[in-house]
Amino acid sequence: MLSDDANSLALGRVHAVRPHWRNVVAARDAVGLPDFTMLHAGPPFDDARAPSAPVASSAVLCCLYEGWAQDEAHAERLIAQGEVRLECAQSYGVVTPLAAVVSPRTMLVEVTDANDPAACAWSLLGSGAGPQIRFGSRDRRVLDRMKWRDEVLAPALGEVLVSGSLDLFPLAQAGIESGDDLHARATGATAALRALLAPRIEDTGIDTMLAQTPLFFLTLWMAACALMLSAAGADRSGSTLVVALAGNGERVGIRLAGAPERWITAQAGAPEGPRIDPQQQAVAAPLTGDSGVIDAAGFGAQALLFAPESAHAFEAFLPTGWRGRQARIHTAAHPAFGRLPGVLDAARVVREGIVPLAAIAMIGADGRAGLLGRGLYTAPLELFARALSDLPDLHA
Repeated sequence: MLSDDANSLALGRVHAVRPHWRNVVAARDAVGLPDFTMLHAGPPFDDARAPSAPVASSAVLCCLYEGWAQDEAHAERLIAQGEVRLECAQSYGVVTPLAAVVSPRTMLVEVTDANDPAACAWSLLGSGAGPQIRFGSRDRRVLDRMKWRDEVLAPALGEVLVSGSLDLFPLAQAGIESGDDLHARATGATAALRALLAPRIEDTGIDTMLAQTPLFFLTLWMAACALMLSAAGADRSGSTLVVALAGNGERVGIRLAGAPERWITAQAGAPEGPRIDPQQQAVAAPLTGDSGVIDAAGFGAQALLFAPESAHAFEAFLPTGWRGRQARIHTAAHPAFGRLPGVLDAARVVREGIVPLAAIAMIGADGRAGLLGRGLYTAPLELFARALSDLPDLHA
């Protein structure tokens, strides 16, 4: 079959990528992001002047951070009138977590392919524990975290990376071996990164931040997975491999390697999972974030067999038979991660009738509550069927 041959070639390109963390760069310089433009996760909004509430809250904070708005009401008007534009991050080669919005000053991690240094992907540089832009709230303490990220953390990390890029595979492998799934849990990978950075950074506050932020490795791995999967779509030859699984708080979207520029979307449901506060009754937002790229690459919810802490936390929310079923909709394993499934394949999803899982956190739908807890998301089967029917090479 055409798709089998195309998938074999696409998978070979994925396996050839060696992701290295090369730099930290402001979005203005990394991707040429102009003033009064911000990037959001997931497919484009139907109306970017009226984004989902968590994304709107993050955008308001970024307007204040950039100095474009005098107060929240002013920022809301700029967005509603289209004077501040919200665009799809993945159109710029950027993946951003949850409701995090990227503005020109935002410092991004730059991940490149050691075998093809011209190939790049970017994601948000973490800002440490506590309030974060990705949680989609109006918490003003986020502004202080962003300032520290961009003015203290980024320069220190940039100095380290001047002496050479960091290979992300050994860090990810260390995480898997210690029980990470590399999405809901990245404790081991972050600890390995901290051990690598500690002798090279004088600021003890940065080491303390890494010790207190077990998910710091997450956005690095998001960029690495995006970089690997982007290689699958290099020749648009009818491959049915999934290169993006993301939500904007309203719609969930996927992109296939055979048509990597084309989003196929559906109305998004909300992730479900254990809450930080079991008494918290806030409604969870529909799927928000680009981090499903991790699960599409074979990690996250696909690694739960080897991540007992995450699996236990999700136990009440996992579908019957998940241990044997999820691997059936993925390709063969990546050579560097032989125990795990490989890349999500839309053709297998449809053929097997198995919906894929993604480990994506829950945030408040009101744009105020912020982080609610860990979450599991199941993408609708019809999304993958429509994506296949939209691949011209498959029906040529």
